[in-house]
Amino acid sequence: MQREPGRALILAISLTSVFGPLNSSMLAVALPAIRSDFDVGVGAVTVLVSCYLIAVAVCQPAGGRLGDAFGHIRVMKIGLVVLLVFSLASAVAWNFPLLVGLRSLQGAAVALIAPNATAYLRKHIEPHRLAGSLGFNGAVIGAGAALGPPLGGLLLIAGDWPWLFYVNLPMAVLSFALILRLPADAGAGRRTLEVDSISLMALLSWFSGITLVGVSLRLGMPGLTGTGFALFIAGTALYGFRYSRARRGVVDLRLFGNRNYGAMAASSALGNLVMYTTLIAIPLYLRDIEGRGDGFVGFALFAMSAAMVVVSFFSGRLADSFGSKPILFAGSSCLVVCALGLAAAVGEAPVAATVGLLGLIGLSMGLLGAPQTAVALSSVPREIAGSASGSFSMMRYVGSVVGAALLAAMLGSDASRTEFHALFAILAAFAVVNLVTAFIVHTPRAQDTKTQGVPKPLTARG
Repeated sequence: MQREPGRALILAISLTSVFGPLNSSMLAVALPAIRSDFDVGVGAVTVLVSCYLIAVAVCQPAGGRLGDAFGHIRVMKIGLVVLLVFSLASAVAWNFPLLVGLRSLQGAAVALIAPNATAYLRKHIEPHRLAGSLGFNGAVIGAGAALGPPLGGLLLIAGDWPWLFYVNLPMAVLSFALILRLPADAGAGRRTLEVDSISLMALLSWFSGITLVGVSLRLGMPGLTGTGFALFIAGTALYGFRYSRARRGVVDLRLFGNRNYGAMAASSALGNLVMYTTLIAIPLYLRDIEGRGDGFVGFALFAMSAAMVVVSFFSGRLADSFGSKPILFAGSSCLVVCALGLAAAVGEAPVAATVGLLGLIGLSMGLLGAPQTAVALSSVPREIAGSASGSFSMMRYVGSVVGAALLAAMLGSDASRTEFHALFAILAAFAVVNLVTAFIVHTPRAQDTKTQGVPKPLTARG
């Protein structure tokens, strides 16, 4: 039997894509040590976490545009080198503000890697295998996020928190060696590059405002809450004014006018809003309301991440075989049931039911990831795959950031069972809206894509 084309390409791209989630989740276990070493409070370490997420979110659309102009492999190589440099610098940071700045630059480097990895797959994998390839890529990324905390724990046992930055050295060298074997793709040229700095600052203001609102509400600081709302409104107004007057923006809003792309971008944001808010709320519920220990909380969250990783390996192949729409409908329907179930479970149901529902949420998100990305990117020309991928990836962070702000506003510092019930009822409403997006998309039958004339995909050399 002939070897499936693109296998080495997919593996190389997937292992390179794992940097973002691994660096994000791995550092979580080191936050107490960092807080102790630099003698800072909870609010400060929250800023350390948020600055990385904001940098990744804001810079991804620009990173994708750079890949369209100069070639996705070239920009990924630059991202790996920049990530390595700032990781090593972070390991020797001598004060906390410097660590925050270097961590932000790490996020910007990850933003050069992630959207261009997805765009490279979009350009060089046959359409009828795209969902399967993206499913594998998503599963590897999910596995990286799940393995981050235990890897970080082992490194802390062996040394101290700087080792969580030093470990990027062997990983970056391995990823660089893998993508060197891939054929370089030519970009459209410098003349096609449009990264508007004004709209980029507007996005930064928007994300920072939402994050600041969430943090300040949790800490009970009304002055910062007002500042956060002001940044959010200013960012929204500035981006809208810039785009309406000059038709310029780092995120091309015309992409969202495409029915399939717009629906899947909304689905990605809504799904991540439900998942991320649940991921943060459940530990609080289990500890504060049910009185469970950290071991049980870790087991409950592992049920979600494990299910998402395992199902992600198969969701793309299912979408390739049966079409994306049935898989999107199944995943979205399951998410609605889970959110409604959690709204009921925090009332009278046994805790075991909550753990089971978390596993089903992981299953839902595992089903949705690959077909969402495949449908969105297949609906745009390959020449703008980087820009489209960067904007699509950004939407995941929109959901996560809005979810974090919602959680802070709903729960506060001393939440009751009733407030958790109300939170999950609202998440169920968002899940219902997400289900609607599955009806909006129009996708060809799976067998139709196999008969379409498509260019031969590139594969790894050798």
